[in-house]
Amino acid sequence: MLRDSEEELISAAQAGNIAAFERLVRPVERQMLAVAAGIAQNAEDANDIFQDAMISAFKGIGTFKMGSKFSTWMHRIVVNTSLSYRRKLKRVWQHTTELDEGMEYEEQHCNNAHSPEESMISTELNTQLNTALATLTERERIAFVLCHQQEFKIRETAAVMDCNENSVKVYLFRARGKLRKQLDPYYKPE
Repeated sequence: MLRDSEEELISAAQAGNIAAFERLVRPVERQMLAVAAGIAQNAEDANDIFQDAMISAFKGIGTFKMGSKFSTWMHRIVVNTSLSYRRKLKRVWQHTTELDEGMEYEEQHCNNAHSPEESMISTELNTQLNTALATLTERERIAFVLCHQQEFKIRETAAVMDCNENSVKVYLFRARGKLRKQLDPYYKPE
């Protein structure tokens, strides 16, 4: 019955009903914003990516075929918009990592530390994690963000990335190896 409701909402959205589109997006909105943030590394870019993705999705809803899940289609749009945004930034600045903005986003949205020492350690760890994530290729980063930060299954990640499950496993293996190498000094006792 829920599927029928989703199909009705998709049909209404394809006919131009903005409210139907908003009802379709609402259940996955936070997760899509988190995916954009994981790829973009800062809050301002993540919000821009999310807004651009929503506009693209609404404009392209007519091309959606009921053969796949709507949420998978939406996540693919967010990922593709994120990648386009990163490529655009790369051409403009030649450096896509802006650690100060990434730290600011982490402090605004993820910092639960209470003491100054805990805050400093948390900020340092977030900085190192952002630096380590910047060493990943686009495909490795997307696989890591979807599987480990958003807890997508391998199958779901493969659908969003438009590749097979074995490719996702390879991306994850490489990403974990690179992150382990980058972050290993922070986990060894001195």
